[in-house]
Amino acid sequence: MNRYTVIDFETANPKRVSACQIGFAIIDAGQITRTGSHLIKPVGGHAAFQTKIHGITEQDTCDCPDFGELFESVQALFEQPVIGYSLFDEQVIAALSRHFNLRLWPKYIDACSVARIKLPDLPNHKLKTVAKRLEIPKFAHHDAEQDAIACANIYLKLMYDTPGTGVSDENVEDVFKGFVGGIVADNEVNYKEAYSLLYWLEDKPEMAEKYRTIYDGLFDVLLDGHLDDIEADEIMVMLREIVSNHPAQ
Repeated sequence: MNRYTVIDFETANPKRVSACQIGFAIIDAGQITRTGSHLIKPVGGHAAFQTKIHGITEQDTCDCPDFGELFESVQALFEQPVIGYSLFDEQVIAALSRHFNLRLWPKYIDACSVARIKLPDLPNHKLKTVAKRLEIPKFAHHDAEQDAIACANIYLKLMYDTPGTGVSDENVEDVFKGFVGGIVADNEVNYKEAYSLLYWLEDKPEMAEKYRTIYDGLFDVLLDGHLDDIEADEIMVMLREIVSNHPAQ
């Protein structure tokens, strides 16, 4: 078995580049061998909405290095395949790489996509849902180290303890349908899902154009960097329409 780094980021504001905490878990020979986390001074400062989610404040990070300064001490984490739970963390890595000119392009594995393939019967494939199904020990969600450890345990169980089809590359339509279907399944849109879908569409102009209604809707409701209940309901209506018009095969 190869060596992997499991990564989780918490962000301080709506921008992908605003990482304020990185958590990691190293998988080596089928075992979690080391874990840790670092607080980061975020690009663009802290926003109240994100602070409410994870509890990390400006006071917590004011004396911390930014990611460019921290990079030398964490660079080795990215010198092997990286696993994250959802595409959000891949987007954060890319944004940090561009901002600090780090040339970071690790091979990235989305454990949520693995869960969709291995556990198709679940009502949704969010981190806590899959963790409960696989009897992963309880953890403090939105603490980057704890989420990384949970993701590592999920990946190990999915790949080596759970029967199912093999994991294959998904095409862009399959990723989009899985993304949308996973959000709709539990009738709840959280800010991380909403931003992740918006950023994913921004990175794929052909898909943003094809699904212009949802792209414009996400852009409009997230323009102020906040997602309230009414806006979340608006997004859910649009996503349900996509699912009904483009059901998974």
